[in-house]
Amino acid sequence: MRFLFSALLCLLSITAGAADDFIPRRQDKPPGPPLSPQKAISKMTVPAGFSVELVASEPQVINPVGMAIDEKGRFWITESFEYPRREPGPGRDRVKVLEDTDGDGKVDKVTVFAEGLNIPSGIAVGHGGVWVANSPDILFMQDTDGDLKADKIEKIVTGFGRTDTHELPNSLTWGPDGWLYGLNGVFNYCNVSYAEENPNYKQGQPSWEFTCALFRIHPRTREFQLFAEGTSNPWGIAFNDNGEAFLSACVIDHLWHLSESGYYHRQGGPYPPHTWKIDSIVKHTHQLAAYCGIHYYDADAYPEEYRGKLYMGNIHGNCINSDALERDGSTYFGTARPDFLSANDVWFMPVVQKTGPDGCLYILDWYDRYHCYQDANRDPEGIDRGHGRLYRVRYNNTPHTPAGFDMGSESDGQLLERLSQHNDFIRGTAQRLLAERSNPETRKRLEQMVFNYDHDRQTRLFAAWTVFSMQPEPGHPLLDSDFVEKLKAQPDATLRAWAVRAAGDQYVSSWTHTSVNESEEMKLFELADWAIGDESADVRLQGVILAGRHARKLQPYTSYTDLFGEALLNTPNDKLFPKILWRNLLYYLERYPEQSAGFATTPKIADRPEGQQIVSRLVAWLLDRKQLETEAIAKIITHYAAGEGG
Repeated sequence: MRFLFSALLCLLSITAGAADDFIPRRQDKPPGPPLSPQKAISKMTVPAGFSVELVASEPQVINPVGMAIDEKGRFWITESFEYPRREPGPGRDRVKVLEDTDGDGKVDKVTVFAEGLNIPSGIAVGHGGVWVANSPDILFMQDTDGDLKADKIEKIVTGFGRTDTHELPNSLTWGPDGWLYGLNGVFNYCNVSYAEENPNYKQGQPSWEFTCALFRIHPRTREFQLFAEGTSNPWGIAFNDNGEAFLSACVIDHLWHLSESGYYHRQGGPYPPHTWKIDSIVKHTHQLAAYCGIHYYDADAYPEEYRGKLYMGNIHGNCINSDALERDGSTYFGTARPDFLSANDVWFMPVVQKTGPDGCLYILDWYDRYHCYQDANRDPEGIDRGHGRLYRVRYNNTPHTPAGFDMGSESDGQLLERLSQHNDFIRGTAQRLLAERSNPETRKRLEQMVFNYDHDRQTRLFAAWTVFSMQPEPGHPLLDSDFVEKLKAQPDATLRAWAVRAAGDQYVSSWTHTSVNESEEMKLFELADWAIGDESADVRLQGVILAGRHARKLQPYTSYTDLFGEALLNTPNDKLFPKILWRNLLYYLERYPEQSAGFATTPKIADRPEGQQIVSRLVAWLLDRKQLETEAIAKIITHYAAGEGG
């Protein structure tokens, strides 16, 4: 009898959950019925001169999660009917290709590219195929016969978790360095390793255990790296005009600037021992803290005041928020701008925002009354599985992408000209296509563009990033190139910083494929030494990252600790720099702990508050080690006991 009563209560609770008067989490009243696409648009508000247009809707797109736009202007969209399913394995989900074949701004052709997926949460197009995050795997799908159907599927890495299906690997995005970046959330536990078909796979290979992180994959070598860790359940990666990474996150602060090797504040769970966490770059909030998607918009289809800004989907706020960026030492500070779009409809759930070939901002809308995992897990049958929208935000009469648009059919010369267009989609796509082709003659022309000041700054930066993204010339890596030497002499600190980052990345990424000699090791040391002596904090930051994450694989040059000390003394009153330095100093000293005293006894290092912080953390780390470095500890104690510490 008790069992029957419990079953009846359960049935009543499910019925109540789907009732019209149910108030979902983070909403203040029942959501009511869904609106038609036309009605939904009529309720939206945007700034004067802007309008919202429908590009696609159900049944063309249903439950959309991820989106990429290819060189033909086609929309690659992942759909999920399996959400919030935690179990891995085949499912009902798919990848669709949406096309506007007549140039009227509306999708009129839909092709199912792949089926049988299970919450495909991220997608990118490039390097001969389609990259899909389908936990536990990152997949590379190819259409080898030209019918727009995936007929070859390769696992790149495996081991992503499914403990929280709101935080699966997501937001696959091409970075300015040519790597493919992605995110994972704080409660989605991962133990990632190379799949057997990956050329980096080895028996007994190490794996990466992590939760919230920004990771990246090299499209040619298939190498996997953790770029930075921390935040919460981030969803959306944006790269600004300097090529710096930003992401939006939920529950905690919404905006973060991520530098390589950084460990950022996390919503929950333990930090690695001796972590000095990095905080967000905002002090403000927008509506309710649930964000999905972020995009750095820079196209001349909009007025100047809307360019060079970040646009973020706010799920609970049912709008698109906007922030402006200001430099703050080696990092940034974000300030609030007026909302760019307000849906005035609680069903509106923006999950992706991207610039299209026409320069307009495109917004992918999941469109569901349930925003939170609590409602989805409580009532999975109540999740809407019949809607989805894709919108364009158009300024005045901005022309639509013309029929037959295809950057992939353009010559290298035409793509080089595209790098000068004021449209972040056009520039980024031209960069990717040129990198895929890696024509040596085009590389020479690109290098000439970088140093031609008849081009604007953004064109020259994209030209440099394209060179970095290309396949290295045999026997002539960036570390040995005249190109990097010329970059080091440029007045633009961003170009100098990228010279250090790209040369180090390309060199170290070859470690699994080539042997390294002492002469090459010394070149990396000399590059780090040069960077740390630069006048710009941006360049010095790349120097300490190179000296720590990369040079820890090299021989124990004693003067590396001197470099860290010099870098800190040269960079006072910087919020980010000492925390990145500390993490990279630890990377280095974990291999060479006997050199700890070299940094701690650097003259004047303790005159600075940040220096005192690092020295005290260093001593705590030494004392916490299983094998005590008694000689290093004794040197530090003697130094400060004698009053030589400042």
